Amino acid sequence: MSAGQVLGPGGNLARTLAGFEDRPEQRRMADAVAAAFEDQRPLLVEAGTGTGKTLAYLVPAALSGKRVVVSTGTRALQEQLVGQDLKLAEAALGRPIRAAVLKGVSNYVCRRRASSLELQLALEPELEAIRDWMLWTETGDRAELGALGTDSPWWELVTTSPEARLGPKCPHHEQCFVTRARRAAEKADIVVVNHHLFFADLALRGSSPGARVLPDYDAVVFDEAHLLEDVLTEHFGFGVSTVRMALFVRDAGALGCETALVERSAAHFFSAVRGALGALLLDGKVTLPDGLFSDPDLRAAWFDLDGVLEGVELAAKATAERGEGSEEAEEHAALARRAAGVRDALSDLAEPDRESGKRAVRWGEARGGGLFLRAAPIDVSDILPERVIASVPAAVFTSATLTSARRFTYMRERLGLTADACDELHLDSPFDYARQAMLYVPRDLPPPGNDGFTRAACVRAAELCHLSGGRAFLLFTSHRALREAAALLPSLVPFPLLVQGQAPPPVLLDRFRSGPGSVLLATGTFWAGVDVPGPALSLVVMDKLPFASPGDPLVAARAEALEAGGRDAFAELSVPQAALAFRQGFGRLIRRRDDRGIVAVLDGRIVQKRYGQSFLASLPPDLPRTSALEVLRRWWQQSDHAAVAAR
Repeated sequence: MSAGQVLGPGGNLARTLAGFEDRPEQRRMADAVAAAFEDQRPLLVEAGTGTGKTLAYLVPAALSGKRVVVSTGTRALQEQLVGQDLKLAEAALGRPIRAAVLKGVSNYVCRRRASSLELQLALEPELEAIRDWMLWTETGDRAELGALGTDSPWWELVTTSPEARLGPKCPHHEQCFVTRARRAAEKADIVVVNHHLFFADLALRGSSPGARVLPDYDAVVFDEAHLLEDVLTEHFGFGVSTVRMALFVRDAGALGCETALVERSAAHFFSAVRGALGALLLDGKVTLPDGLFSDPDLRAAWFDLDGVLEGVELAAKATAERGEGSEEAEEHAALARRAAGVRDALSDLAEPDRESGKRAVRWGEARGGGLFLRAAPIDVSDILPERVIASVPAAVFTSATLTSARRFTYMRERLGLTADACDELHLDSPFDYARQAMLYVPRDLPPPGNDGFTRAACVRAAELCHLSGGRAFLLFTSHRALREAAALLPSLVPFPLLVQGQAPPPVLLDRFRSGPGSVLLATGTFWAGVDVPGPALSLVVMDKLPFASPGDPLVAARAEALEAGGRDAFAELSVPQAALAFRQGFGRLIRRRDDRGIVAVLDGRIVQKRYGQSFLASLPPDLPRTSALEVLRRWWQQSDHAAVAAR
């Protein structure tokens, strides 16, 4: 049977899965993925919510006879694949699938670090809980610890990093959870990773021939592929920060190194950066001026920090050479590499290589009490074709949001793919949006940018919350608007309010699901990758169209590069980028066939401006729309969810 037939009415899944529903879109995607594997040709697939895209690539992957890496954008999807979708794929095939999960090193407890904290493990309740868990865990994966693994400040003490990991020289290497996970991956047919780990492996292979994190593979599926450009930008950039330096000092001190001078020099350096940038840091991310390190005080502070780090590097190398082969020697060798890495990053930030031909943008950001200096390539579109497709042409890129105005042009260009070198498939969601959802766009609010907009938007959002009985996501495009709304709404709505930042996102989501009528106020994090099916979520309100800030250094640099080539950066970059983010926000509402609810966009530009058509064209074509609150109220009163809200 073909992959599509396996998933169809006559397949194994239909016979074994209670409540089986045939999904023609899923079968079409499965056959297209199988063809991509067979023909060794890249494939872009936009599969609308409800298609069942994970099974549509897992089944052909298992049938292909190839080792397939499945790379996901979020940890949540990784957990769903392992805990649910792979089991369904096995049911569809009627046989086991050899699969393994690999995560970044910091997701696993480190036996070496934990053993060095034996006294604290017995004294601190949370550390003792981690120690007890270590007695029975097979994976060492912090996901098993729930909130303790996600939120506990103690986790940092019992895990390690790629730079600090000792590898085969560690006395715990054979029992190491990272070692076990990698060996399991070597035996697997399907290896589940996330995008960050996939590109960390790619970067390692490029910089150190023979080194690798993942086993060799024949094909790759990128799920949540709309996130790839951001991940590529992060992984092929570099930076230094007060946080990175604090971790370096901590680990150097644990090895017995004298760290007081490093701390003083780092503090002096970051203070000099703050002094040179001044009030610019108050505006969030700021592009580093070309002549920044010509400032005498900053240059002297950089040289001083570089010299101190060089001293640590040389001392650590000497210790490693004296004790070659010992655990301590390996720890000092790793520390020396980290010191060299910080020195290289500082040098590249201060004096970028203008001859490399690879344009980069440098910026600084004050955030959470820390200072971050970063550099990233402006254009990453050559990485996938040259370093992935060239060696593994059987590559599938899929997401619920890959098109803008139903065209792949924007995403294809950002990923460096050409129309003649890849195949494309667009599959609409099987959901009945004509019945399940209503789009509300008021015409009587002030325009965005008007001083009264946020207050008017909050008042209207409150009216909508009264209509839906709470059970709402209020999504904002800026932290400033979020703060203003958090101050205004308590006096306008009687429902429990949850505000992003009050607790980690998973905790807020649990509270939202378990608290009837809750209203969640959030920004970027909750626009995508959040799944709340059923009547717990019946209203999604977006305050504005989610255009990226034109002042963001990376956005500005990419726009400037397009304009320099005679292209329209607003039409070719800003609008399609915002349209994808908008569709992600819209997609939070309808997650099942029995969901019903309202999406409200309080930004009139979506109907008043010509570019607004790009946003509307990205939505389901049969989605009803109104600007009248009374029409919306009548539609809602016919909803089953309205009865739930009334109760």
